[in-house]
Amino acid sequence: MKKIDITTLDHLDQIDQASFNQPKIIYKHSTTCGLCDIIWDIVKESDFELNYLDLLTYRPLSNEIERRYNVQHESPQILIIKDGKCVYNASHRKIKNEEIQKQLDLFD
Repeated sequence: MKKIDITTLDHLDQIDQASFNQPKIIYKHSTTCGLCDIIWDIVKESDFELNYLDLLTYRPLSNEIERRYNVQHESPQILIIKDGKCVYNASHRKIKNEEIQKQLDLFD
């Protein structure tokens, strides 16, 4: 797993642009949420490149993700971005590496 921290609006813009070449994954995480820690332990064992958002430190960016991709905020949450749009999202215990891979495979 490769983790890239999302810390600025420019990072979100870069994710959008890069998603025209290949799908990009955003993982939203609350550092005070026990379930987030459990799910993080699962997804960090994957081979995915994850764009990681710390919700507590960068709450305005989480709000922008909700607005930009028209996806209600959840935590933990996975979004797959393709061609600048959210094409898949899952939250809480519905986040599973196998399902994420299945969604990514749709774009191969």
